[in-house]
Amino acid sequence: MLASKEEVRRKYLRIRRSLDPRTREESSRKIVEFIRSLPEFKEARNVLLYCPVKGEPDLTPLFREVLSRGSRLALPKVANGDLEIIFVDDPLCLEECTYGIPEPSIGEKADPEEIDFVAVPGIAFDRSGYRLGFGKGYYDRLLKRVSAPKVGVAYSFQVLDSVPKEEWDEPVDLIVTEEGVIRRL
Repeated sequence: MLASKEEVRRKYLRIRRSLDPRTREESSRKIVEFIRSLPEFKEARNVLLYCPVKGEPDLTPLFREVLSRGSRLALPKVANGDLEIIFVDDPLCLEECTYGIPEPSIGEKADPEEIDFVAVPGIAFDRSGYRLGFGKGYYDRLLKRVSAPKVGVAYSFQVLDSVPKEEWDEPVDLIVTEEGVIRRL
């Protein structure tokens, strides 16, 4: 029997938070390398990444790389009950905001259709691309408005055979872990 969303959240958040810092750092480094190798990432001109919280894989090494190659870096910001996408010129413009997540303090608001690549955090994913987040629906609502490749980012233990899902849940196109890239089945 499939566990409830809350049971899965609790279990995988606990496991993720308990990762040894060196394991988290090494796994994040491998995930960043796999993302760098993706044609979808290499070709993207407007890249939406995220700031890691609660033990999420750390993609911040990609921030300056995106900017230095002449692409635009976008980061999410919670505003008016939704995720806004903000283009930033300097990744140091972050301040701790909603839910303790670092968010851009300045920058230009982007239209979701402008984005060419979206990195999507999650607590758990399944091989069909469905994800389990924190339960607020921010990413699901955003992903409905984005036509760019949606790339789930997780540690390999967070990829399950199945996650509980609802009709409003939006799948990602692929998942990147420290073990490689999983294309949606």
